[in-house]
Amino acid sequence: MMTLTASHAPARTAALVIARVVVDGIRHSLPEHAPLFDARATEFVASVLERDGMNLGIAAGADAFRQVGVAEYAAGKDLERLSRAYHSAGRCALPALASLSRQPGAGSALMDTGVEALLRCADVLIRLSTAAYRAARTPSIAEVRQDLLKEILSGRPPSKWAGLAAEAGWVPPARLVAVAAEPGAVRASFGPEVLADLTGEYPHLLVPDDVEIGGVLAGTRAAVGPAVAPAEAAVSLRWARRTLELVRREVIEDGPLVRWSDHLTTHWLFADEVLTTALVTRSLAPIDGLPANERAKLAETLDAMLSARGGAPEIADNLGVHPQTVRNRLRRLRVLFGARLDDPEARLDLRIALRAELLTPEPGRQATPMKVA
Repeated sequence: MMTLTASHAPARTAALVIARVVVDGIRHSLPEHAPLFDARATEFVASVLERDGMNLGIAAGADAFRQVGVAEYAAGKDLERLSRAYHSAGRCALPALASLSRQPGAGSALMDTGVEALLRCADVLIRLSTAAYRAARTPSIAEVRQDLLKEILSGRPPSKWAGLAAEAGWVPPARLVAVAAEPGAVRASFGPEVLADLTGEYPHLLVPDDVEIGGVLAGTRAAVGPAVAPAEAAVSLRWARRTLELVRREVIEDGPLVRWSDHLTTHWLFADEVLTTALVTRSLAPIDGLPANERAKLAETLDAMLSARGGAPEIADNLGVHPQTVRNRLRRLRVLFGARLDDPEARLDLRIALRAELLTPEPGRQATPMKVA
């Protein structure tokens, strides 16, 4: 692990300079706790910057960060405020770090290693305050399970939340799926194997892959992401929410339970909508200026022609029109698209463009997009 050591800086002097800026930043963000952050706290921060900080919790200066955690709990505040203060203080130290890196003999790696040391320092301070905050209260099992769900979805490795899982009585399954649901779509109770947050604007659950999801949901709109290892739960939730967003936009057909895996082509087409729109515009340009009714009929015939193996009779049968009508449309398409109808790459572009256009909802029907984690 890279650290702010003598091999990269004027050792203790550099660490102390940066530590003072960090502690001043914390005092500024948390003025009511400023007296806690004395010279010992500054020495502690410098020690964390110099080394990896994992075993420095016994140092006297660490007590300031424990005490502020207890004080925040006593005041009825959450830990997010402390986290923001510590990270903000780290950012405040960047100009000082840049100045040190320009000094003779500082070494070209100082800026990179210093930034890493600041990030690690904020993590150490947050852990100290968090541990003290939690020790000051006795959380309910429901709160522990909420904390566990947040930790898992933050992308932290299992080793970081294994203790919370044990405390919550949750046994990590080999694989799980994330479920994104509309408010009110989830039953009030389910087994302890399910982790859920039903209070926010976008309710979501983590369900073991071998559990019947229909028994968890109340029958209204929800979407299921891919089955993944618990460490990849955030990926599953991102695709579940993306699926639900496309359902709300009427791109994907609605239903009580929509599975990500049933709409992979649609997800591919809508992964980059700017690119897809450009492909549709370029590929279907020859019919773009036609009257809407004529354009729709030619697009339908073009799609049937690209999919069919036979000639006009087969296409006519698929469309439910007379073969001569199809022949007239095919001649019209040949005039409009020319040799592109015989080029394999151009034909593939046309098929993709037609599929994307078919899936695109009518103007004005798009719902407000969901946030995707």
